[in-house]
Amino acid sequence: MNLFEIIKRLFSKKPQLPLADDMVTQTSDPQMALKILGMLEKTQEEELTCDDVFALLDQFTEMAARGEDVAELMPLVKLHLDICGDCREEYEALLNVIQHPA
Repeated sequence: MNLFEIIKRLFSKKPQLPLADDMVTQTSDPQMALKILGMLEKTQEEELTCDDVFALLDQFTEMAARGEDVAELMPLVKLHLDICGDCREEYEALLNVIQHPA
C-alpha cells in the first residue's frame, strides 16, 4: 500500500478493508493526519529516543554553530530533530543561546 492509498483510507467514510474496531480511526483534522503520515514516512530502522537526543544535543548544537556538517556527522540526531518538534525547539533555543550570548 502506498502513501496515497493510506491517505484515501484515512479520509474515507467507511474502511475499505475489514479492520478490528480498535484499529479504525477517523480524523476530522486532515493536517494532523498528513503530519502523522509524514512522520511515519520518515521513520528508520535505527532511531534515537528523545532522551538519547537530549544527551547529545549540546555537542550537536556546538558542531552546528561551528558550521560543521551535522547531518553527516550525527545523522540520527538530525533525523530525530526533523521529526520531533519538542526536541527541535530545544535545539533551536540552545543554538540561539550559543549564537547570541547575553
